[in-house]
Amino acid sequence: MATQEHHAASPRRPRAFDVHVHLFPGMLARFIWRWFEENAWPIRHKPAPEETFELLARYGIERMVGLCYTHQPGVAGMLNDFMAELVAANPERLVGFGTVLPGEEGFKDELRRALGELNLSGIKIHCHVQKIAPDDDHMGPVFDTIAETGKVLQIHCGPVSKSNAHKDEIDELCAVPRFIRAMRRTPDIKVIVPHIGYDEVQLYLDMLDEFPNLYLDTAMAFGGYRVARGEELPDARPLAMKSYEKNRKPRLPEPWKPALEQLVPQILERPDRFLFGTDFPNLPYDPDLEMRELERYLPEEVLRKVLWDNAAALFGPAGR
Repeated sequence: MATQEHHAASPRRPRAFDVHVHLFPGMLARFIWRWFEENAWPIRHKPAPEETFELLARYGIERMVGLCYTHQPGVAGMLNDFMAELVAANPERLVGFGTVLPGEEGFKDELRRALGELNLSGIKIHCHVQKIAPDDDHMGPVFDTIAETGKVLQIHCGPVSKSNAHKDEIDELCAVPRFIRAMRRTPDIKVIVPHIGYDEVQLYLDMLDEFPNLYLDTAMAFGGYRVARGEELPDARPLAMKSYEKNRKPRLPEPWKPALEQLVPQILERPDRFLFGTDFPNLPYDPDLEMRELERYLPEEVLRKVLWDNAAALFGPAGR
């Protein structure tokens, strides 16, 4: 499936490891894109799974975590086989995550198969799509098995959703106390929370001291979500500038404050706990938009950790 026409990406100086790339078989991918285009925003690039690697490489993304998830029974096994086949064909580029539907018949066996026989590197759970809270009883085996195997859980449990059709349900499933309760059962588990928990950013940042293996990915959190809603990136001061010119400090729109004024200092304070992510291909812009913003605001040594070193340390050498 050909991707849409786009401008050539500028050469990337730092290389990037994207921990948030969605990979689905063609029919499911087209269904997801149609949902976004009817309910959220147009999708800029629509590559077939095997086209994704070279497309992202043009933007400096050399390795990636491939994510899939199921919201209906009987599909997880097919998706896990699909991801394992992609990893086998692209071992230097792809870290594959599987999925389960907690509570469906046989999900514990499929969980063990995905992490054992298929040797996938982690499990993806999307709370408000799969309609399950982090502390649901059926999530216990997911947390326990991942902790036992030393693999990684990527759990989308922030409450922001482009659809407000079930807002009360989303708020209930994605309540921060429910995530904390689940984490305290297995406090050493390796967990990635995407989008830095948007829009409850500070609550997730506050957990970093308590949970030593909790990581936050930057997907759409550094401006991308606002751009997707039609806003322009504000012309705020790059970190390299020591001060604004007199009387020239811009007034940032309130929604931007977590992304720029709050997030940059938090990354500088804990540079080992943030991972670069894009949410590709479910984007209305090119996948390097937020990479350019990170380059603008972070010093080189911190930028290198966020874009590459932290993910490389978490997942190990390519082809492992």
